Amino acid sequence: MQGKLELMMGPMRSNKTAELLRRADMRRQYAKQFVLVLKPSDDTKGGPGVVESRNPNGHGKMDAITFNSTNPWEVLQAIRDKEQEIGKRVESIAIDEGQFVDQLFLFTKYLLDAGHDVLVAGLDLDFRALPFGEMLNLTWLVNAYGGSITECMAYCACGARALYSQRLIDGKPAAYDSPIKVPGDSYEPRCADHFVLPGKQH
Repeated sequence: MQGKLELMMGPMRSNKTAELLRRADMRRQYAKQFVLVLKPSDDTKGGPGVVESRNPNGHGKMDAITFNSTNPWEVLQAIRDKEQEIGKRVESIAIDEGQFVDQLFLFTKYLLDAGHDVLVAGLDLDFRALPFGEMLNLTWLVNAYGGSITECMAYCACGARALYSQRLIDGKPAAYDSPIKVPGDSYEPRCADHFVLPGKQH
C-alpha cells in the first residue's frame, strides 16, 4: 500500500518546522506511529541531530537523523536499522528543510512507493524568488499519491501576507547574484511591495 504525502511550504518565519514537528508529535501520540525525523546536512539551525523550530511557542525540537544533503539514499539503511531495532515498520518519515535535499522528488516517491507516509517542510522560493530545490515538484506527488499541501503563512512588517523571504546581509538586502548559501545572512518575511532584490535584471 502506498504512502501519502503531507507538504508544508512557505517563506521564512512561516512556522513550517513547527508545523512539521506538531504533526510528527500527533502521529506519535495519537496514531501510535513511529515517525523518523530527517535533517539534511545543509540545515544548520539547531545543530546536528536535532530539528528545531525558531518559534518559541511551538513544538520546540526533536531528535533527528542528519544525512548528507547530496545523498538522501543513505537514509534507507538507517530506516532498515530502525525497523529492526523497534521490531515493526517505520510508518512515517518527516523531512525538514526539504529545499536542500538533492533528488528530493525521486527519494520521496521511493518512500511513498515503499508504503511510508512522508511529511516534508521547506521553502518554496529562494531569496531571489525562484523555485528552491525540488519543493514545488512535490505537489505532483500529492496529486498522484494523495495527501495535503499546506501553505504556511507569514506576514510582512506592514501586516500584509508575506510570500517572499528577504535575505539580509549586514542588515541590507542581498544582491541577486550572491550565493544561495552564505554564512552570516538572516531573513525576514516580506510582501510583494516591500521585497527588494538589488541587481535583478528582469
